[in-house]
Amino acid sequence: MLAAVGPLMTQAAGEVADGVLCHAFSTERYMREATLPALEKGFAKAGRTIEGFEITAPAFVVARDTEEEIAEGVEFVKQQIAFYGSTPSYRPVLELHGWGELQDELQAMTRRGEWDGMGALIDDEVLHEFAVVGTPEDAIAEVRKRYGDICTRITLTLPEERDDARWQGLFDSLRAA
Repeated sequence: MLAAVGPLMTQAAGEVADGVLCHAFSTERYMREATLPALEKGFAKAGRTIEGFEITAPAFVVARDTEEEIAEGVEFVKQQIAFYGSTPSYRPVLELHGWGELQDELQAMTRRGEWDGMGALIDDEVLHEFAVVGTPEDAIAEVRKRYGDICTRITLTLPEERDDARWQGLFDSLRAA
């Protein structure tokens, strides 16, 4: 498995790897319009197909039960999106959505050491492109909707306090999809 965001590393994954670990700083649109075409180039170069190839979906998921827990998770994810968005090599993801100038603003904030304020630049539109947010049931349904036809794996960070039987049922429903 190779981790990839950019087209060259993604193409290399399609050419030589058994799968790709898509970075959390990806969106459904980026996966469909950039990641999959780059993988196809790699497959073609190596004379391979997607058959048996593993694709791990992006992993920004806030799955909590209460509005307070969701809000806390959203603030954490906004900071993560801002951190990654400040990285020049991830700019193409933002540019695909017309948000290239956001990368400039975030990078300027990192240069000034304004780490704590970066998350405030991530509005709800950006948040919901990158992250799945809701109750566990809603979040799993949205993950399935976005990535169920293209990804073979998903990585989730689960709350420390959770109902393991409930989560097992949700995982079982994902596996069956």
